[in-house]
Amino acid sequence: MFDRVAEAFDYAVKQGRVGFSLQHINSAADVGNVLYSECLGRLVKPDGEIMTASEFVGYLEAAGRIATLDRHMLALAFDWLACQPHGVLGCNISVESISDERNRALLFDLLSANARFASRLVLELTESLPMSGIPAACRFLQSLQALGYRIAVDDFGTGFSTPEALLSLPVDIVKIDGFFLRLDRGDAERFLSHMVGLASCVAPIVVIEGVETYAQFEAAQVAGATHVQGFLLSEPTLTPLFGGEFRSRATMEC
Repeated sequence: MFDRVAEAFDYAVKQGRVGFSLQHINSAADVGNVLYSECLGRLVKPDGEIMTASEFVGYLEAAGRIATLDRHMLALAFDWLACQPHGVLGCNISVESISDERNRALLFDLLSANARFASRLVLELTESLPMSGIPAACRFLQSLQALGYRIAVDDFGTGFSTPEALLSLPVDIVKIDGFFLRLDRGDAERFLSHMVGLASCVAPIVVIEGVETYAQFEAAQVAGATHVQGFLLSEPTLTPLFGGEFRSRATMEC
């Protein structure tokens, strides 16, 4: 089954049906100030139905193909940045993409070849595997920072994105999972403040994800987050904004 999904993904890439939409990361103090926009993966099925990344990434991980998706999305991001001289993007890279020597080499070649965009691209590290015990991966992230890229830890506080991992990684931005906004307990606000405090010890920018209501936005402000992300302030379109024929057309128009 996973092999069939991988084949379908490869075919979709060739046909230009894998792209991304954008969601802004806004300042908590001034919501009109956008730090950057995150690339959210989209796959358009042959019948026109659109799949979000959460619907197909797990299959690619199981098939060992997530690194291919990461490189494809980065290539699209670089094309977009070439056409948007003032734009700033965030793009996911999986721990799997940097835990394997061959994948690290391919990823580094792509990122170093496009280092002119480094100051305008945030690399969001997603942890589907534990990473704190991989010294080579940590050194790799440091080499990307030396090129000028910023490193963000995504979904902090859930899964493998633990305090141990956070304290062992070179990071510039910490994104706290929206789970902590939805805690149904009396000390939820204090708990969120402690999460922000811990994140602030290792990075100057702390983003709280999943902000969907004004009450959650206020909770993020009170907790001390510097930035927020969520449907309240930025609802991404479902249709890919950039990918496939969009990529070809935009490249010609640059």
